[in-house]
Amino acid sequence: MSILQPCEECGVPRVVKNEYIWLDNGDIVHRRDQRDRIIFCECENLDPLFLGIERIYGSPIEHIILDCIRRTYRSYCKLFLPGDVSELVRKGQLDAKTLDDGFVELAIPMGIGRFAFMDMRLKWDEKDFYTVTISEPNSLLMCAACHCGAMEAILGYDQWVDYFQVEPGIYKLTAFPSSHPRELKGKMRWERYSHSKGGLELMRCSTCGAPAALSENRWYLDRGIIVNGVTQRRMAVMGPNQIDPIFRELELRLGDDIPRIVVEAQRRFAASGFYTMSEYGSVEEFRAALAMRGLGNLKELTIKKSGVRMRIDNAVLHLMIVGMMQGVFDAALQTDSTIEWESSPGGNLELEIKAAKRMVSLYRDIGI
Repeated sequence: MSILQPCEECGVPRVVKNEYIWLDNGDIVHRRDQRDRIIFCECENLDPLFLGIERIYGSPIEHIILDCIRRTYRSYCKLFLPGDVSELVRKGQLDAKTLDDGFVELAIPMGIGRFAFMDMRLKWDEKDFYTVTISEPNSLLMCAACHCGAMEAILGYDQWVDYFQVEPGIYKLTAFPSSHPRELKGKMRWERYSHSKGGLELMRCSTCGAPAALSENRWYLDRGIIVNGVTQRRMAVMGPNQIDPIFRELELRLGDDIPRIVVEAQRRFAASGFYTMSEYGSVEEFRAALAMRGLGNLKELTIKKSGVRMRIDNAVLHLMIVGMMQGVFDAALQTDSTIEWESSPGGNLELEIKAAKRMVSLYRDIGI
């Protein structure tokens, strides 16, 4: 039976349930290594977020983003490969294309787009290359960097990547040998996950055991995309260890203003109407939605016209969540706001949004 075979009850490809575990505290982990945390969430905001950060900061950051994702995805790919894989490829005992085809097949039900092999040269010199196309990428930058990281995992030496559009929605990605500047050679800090019980139980599919809420999504396996049937937004399976390290690296290289810049870029995108506060009818529904996405365990949420207070235990993507909540609040009330947040070493996130004082005064004047 193919790993892409969907469950006859909920429609979720069986590889999703086979590879990932939804825990009792709003977290998802990789079954192969439960120290590796996973998320299943909206992805159409990624490239706009990266572009928004760049515009606010005022200088190019593309090379930093590519480098961070390249290194983290290389580590992820090694979970699926024997430790001496590059030596076996050099000796001809393993085939590089066959190995990459395995990654391509695994990517199909994850919603990141559809990779296809184009061409390669492997003579173990500086003229080597490996070229694929990606159609409908969930994030062009992430897909390009992931292709680069996969080649590094298979071949065992540094690569870089060029990419360009060949036709609408289809891009050509070419990985090639490239030594990296000293600042790109550091070891990426990998946040290892440690489970703590949360007492949060999701309803499950009675056939495959995956969270029942996953059935709201439709897998278009011929295109390599996932669409939420309720919101019509695109979804993808990713690792927070692909995204959160980008923000840490940007802060390390570019300064202490980066967290605020990330939050503001996400706020602007969210305020454009991508998310809405009316999607969930209750705090319990919102808690379940966050847990299904693997974003953490919502412990407190109070929403008033004067502001919002929220606490999520073992949260990931803190800056994106903070910016999203502020943007949704601003859009719903057509106001400006201020926000403060704190993230503990254990990953718990607390935030408070306050409506602008002039708006609070207006509500009071009209009796709200």
